[in-house]
Amino acid sequence: MIAELAHTEDDPAALRFALGCLRAAISERARDPDTQLMAGLWAIALVSAFYAVLRLACAARGMFVLFGGHDGLREVLMRQPEPLTVIARYDAARPIVISCFLALGAAQLATAWFLSRRQIRWFATAWCIALLIAGIAVVIQLSITPNVAGVPSEFHALLLQAVTVPALLVALYHRTSHFREALRCRRSEP
Repeated sequence: MIAELAHTEDDPAALRFALGCLRAAISERARDPDTQLMAGLWAIALVSAFYAVLRLACAARGMFVLFGGHDGLREVLMRQPEPLTVIARYDAARPIVISCFLALGAAQLATAWFLSRRQIRWFATAWCIALLIAGIAVVIQLSITPNVAGVPSEFHALLLQAVTVPALLVALYHRTSHFREALRCRRSEP
């Protein structure tokens, strides 16, 4: 195609020929099972990375509040029955929850990295660690503010995340017949 580009000034048909070759090459590459597999894995890795950014943003907001920033949740908790008890538990658990969100964000970034590199075993390990950390964060939050109206819960967001990424992987597995073979080849590589 580069040879045709040198002749495009003299012959416009050479440019059309080069563009046709480029279109055919892209079309053929898009039909390749390995390309489809990697595109799917990268898409799921981007979803995991998005979740990681959300968790890290929650941790950053928590750090801001921990160091004296405005805390809207404290105002909501003050309107609850027995606010001093709830706020005392909230203040005691806040550093632990922030640490959980930092660890969860790091674990989710690791899942995105391992998935984009087709290291499924490491991905599964990091994903299980992320789910464990998420479970700990939800249990802590629910132990502090069970059934408090107006308090946002991470439970639904973490549940959505716990279901979304494995569901996307299962869909990719069933959609791409090349998935198993690619994983087997990857395991046999040094």
